[in-house]
Amino acid sequence: MAIIPLLSGTHVATILAPVLVSVAIMNSLISVLRPDISDRENRIKPISAGEMKTDYDFIVVGGGGAGAVVANRLSEIDKWSVLLLEAGPDEPEICDVPFAYNFLQGTPLDWQFKPEPSNASCLAMKNHQCTWPRGKALGGTTILNGMMYSRGNKKDYDYWAAQGNPGWEHDSIFKYFKKSEDMRIDEFKGSSYHSTGGGLSIEHYRYRTPITNHLVNAGTEMGYEILDANAGKQSGFMISHSFLRDGLRCSTAKGFLRPASKRENLHVGVLSMVEKILIRTGEYY
Repeated sequence: MAIIPLLSGTHVATILAPVLVSVAIMNSLISVLRPDISDRENRIKPISAGEMKTDYDFIVVGGGGAGAVVANRLSEIDKWSVLLLEAGPDEPEICDVPFAYNFLQGTPLDWQFKPEPSNASCLAMKNHQCTWPRGKALGGTTILNGMMYSRGNKKDYDYWAAQGNPGWEHDSIFKYFKKSEDMRIDEFKGSSYHSTGGGLSIEHYRYRTPITNHLVNAGTEMGYEILDANAGKQSGFMISHSFLRDGLRCSTAKGFLRPASKRENLHVGVLSMVEKILIRTGEYY
């Protein structure tokens, strides 16, 4: 899919200025009133360009949903040196507030992408273009999405494997879903499809509008089951699982980078744009 920038220049500044001021104020209030959210003790301490080594065993480009996990897993091996480079900053405190994602999308914490116009999608949108929020900070899109935890369908992974990617079939990667998960919803803790102790905490939202239960119950009137859509069957209704920890957002930065923040073999550079990757074949220097 080809991607073009969403907005630019003066137009962006005019639209976003009030939002950015509000976000800055809320961020400051959180820092003062909720030091537990600020979590200064465990947050990543980024290094400057001058502090970076000339060589690393692994360089991970992008500290988002995948990069944060990869950097954590690689740096578990003490003898390996790992550098994680992220184009954006550390995730601001405001990201922890679930409702704030409405304000964060379209800000400098978002890459502000739009798909190319299409006659097959986004038909209700101007020029047939939807917004495509992508996070630009440690944690990537997990800092500004709707936090819904929804696994892909088993057949998707089996199809990837059938296309010549051994090891990607669902039965092979299922253990990694569970390894990353910290299920905190009591009714699912004993399920063979879930696990506890992983980096990403799974909860229900603390607040639920009254209509939510009516919508789920309406599903049963249409003949659907109330089930766990992250288990063996995905056709049905449920109260969604969400990436939350104690009612607050649980991004991959919180779930995987902060626990690794004290590792001496993990360096993290923020506001670090990677423009080119040079692959040297043959002899290594």
